Amino acid sequence: MTRTFAAALDLGSGSEHEDEPAEVLRRGPFHLALQAAIAASGLSLETIQRRLQARGHEVSVASLSYWQRGRSRPERASSLETVRSLDKVLGLPPGSLIALLGPARPRGRWANHVPGSVPYTDLGHSDRTLQMLSDTIDPETNQRLETLSHHQDLYLDEDGRGYRMAVRRVLRARADGADRMLVMNVGDDPEAGSPVFTAGVNCVLGRTVYDAEEDVTAAELLFHRKLEIGETYLAEYEISGVNPKVRTTELTLGFRQPTRECVLQVVFHPRAVPARCYPVWQPQAKQQGKGRSRREEAEQRIEPNGSVHVALVDIPAGLYGLRWEWE
Repeated sequence: MTRTFAAALDLGSGSEHEDEPAEVLRRGPFHLALQAAIAASGLSLETIQRRLQARGHEVSVASLSYWQRGRSRPERASSLETVRSLDKVLGLPPGSLIALLGPARPRGRWANHVPGSVPYTDLGHSDRTLQMLSDTIDPETNQRLETLSHHQDLYLDEDGRGYRMAVRRVLRARADGADRMLVMNVGDDPEAGSPVFTAGVNCVLGRTVYDAEEDVTAAELLFHRKLEIGETYLAEYEISGVNPKVRTTELTLGFRQPTRECVLQVVFHPRAVPARCYPVWQPQAKQQGKGRSRREEAEQRIEPNGSVHVALVDIPAGLYGLRWEWE
């Protein structure tokens, strides 16, 4: 089974020390960029604190440590001014670090909340997966976007094990500064290893993280520019891989938010067309601690060329897809 979590809309190196400082400064996230800049400067946190104090900024060594470790981030006006001075202290171009923070995160009841959205756990993601994400990137990145259209084509080889997924998304920014999306892929054959993500139109591949224990891969796709609120953006990407011991039997997408339009298509190899295929959906994998049963619709027609699709409009958050039987 291949599952792509688009709601996990939507990291490259798993090690914080593999990226070149310039590349980390360009892509972020903020805490890794700050960490790299501090290491490159050769300055201790105590020395940085003293130089910031000399510029009129009161900041503790503990705060600097938390910022570079990702345990907290500067959000107050005074802290943001401190970050601007950090560029000078660390010998960076003006605005390098502040640009990675983006707009301030909302707080309180409506923080990172899209009406009708559900948490990752309602789509079946474990606490382990969420920890994997939060250690590297804000898992709520995609809450700054909404999906207007999601088209996804899955192509299978003659063994039904090799696959390529082509995805085309039309997004709209819910906040100024949205400049990336997060995509997660869940497999069911850890021996297959991490799939390959390839950025297409209007995006470039950022960091990727793979959790072999749960066979989950997360990839960050960076837009070519920051969006303004209400602005639309079209991006394309591909995911490919091979499951050496498991024949693919399902394509499932998880949407954390209500979605305007979704079209899923599976294109089978002419020498490997399944006996039958069914659309499946599950509004939420969990709700108030109780599982919701997955519904299976009437058998879907497979076209003479070996393709099958399902078109969905104005769907609530949940899991949607196609399942097929080889025999």
